[in-house]
Amino acid sequence: MQRIVPAVLGLAAIAAVIVLLDPAAVGRALSRFNLALLPAIIGLWLAIYLLQGVRWHYLLRDAGARLRVRDSVILNAAGQTITALIPLGDLTRAAFASEASGQEFGTIAATVTVQELTYTLMLILCALPVLLTLHHGILLVVLTLVGMAAIVVILTVSPVFHAVHRVIAHIPLLRRLLPAIDELQSETAELLHRPDALAMSAVDLARALAAITAFWLVVEAVSPGRVGWVDAAFVLALASIGGAISLIPGGVGASEAGLAGLLLLFAVDGGGAAGAALVQRVLATGLALALGLGAYAIARRRLALGGLFELVAHPQDKSAARSGAGAS
Repeated sequence: MQRIVPAVLGLAAIAAVIVLLDPAAVGRALSRFNLALLPAIIGLWLAIYLLQGVRWHYLLRDAGARLRVRDSVILNAAGQTITALIPLGDLTRAAFASEASGQEFGTIAATVTVQELTYTLMLILCALPVLLTLHHGILLVVLTLVGMAAIVVILTVSPVFHAVHRVIAHIPLLRRLLPAIDELQSETAELLHRPDALAMSAVDLARALAAITAFWLVVEAVSPGRVGWVDAAFVLALASIGGAISLIPGGVGASEAGLAGLLLLFAVDGGGAAGAALVQRVLATGLALALGLGAYAIARRRLALGGLFELVAHPQDKSAARSGAGAS
């Protein structure tokens, strides 16, 4: 039920967006999709996963995981399968890499945390030109950057983390995760203090540029000439943050509502806005599942991985068990 309910809610949200913006208009928008742009869009999506895997490889190396670049890219792609199905599924690739390399799960999970923080920052930087022109643009930028800075401070400044730790200790649902959280904080802080790990953020910038360009081409294919590249950066950045905050698998529903709503601000008609959001979802989830399942089959044969959901279920429990044994 924990896997199914969030997905059902996400699909219901997508259906609500379509109904609100007129199903007939959405159908007309999709019927005029420019198929000539599809190869470029798919090529950019493949580049996104490749860049994500390469960047992650160097973070894994900094964390002590000795994997080949090829294996890191394959494990990253394999993890996309669960990312599209369950909340916080992006940690699946951490579970895969932990099993393949023999490193602690918390150590590997820290690499995912650092990568997604820097990638989100790059998306925001690309969206700055539009954010600063809005009436409340500066406030949005400040609030977003303050939020990200707060996350970094919590993870890297020990007194602040200990204060947060004490709060979590009084929350029943989160208390059992404290050993894994402690391990994650320790490893993330170490990575964030490494100049070489931060220098490779240039790869995250390239990934953000590819993601924005792919989304811009999707909008161009449905409603040509309505949205510029910088506008697409703004829309994608805010919708991505909204999808991440929702904790729905892959941001399903939340991202679509954000994309469609923000596109309306740029004079894209309702059918075109919803159509672009739907195409973006089909590409994100469809390619994630197709690439992920294929990569998982290869990784399981090459690196002797366990079952998909089995790996996701156990890393935190293992970390807690190790911490409990150490305390005793």
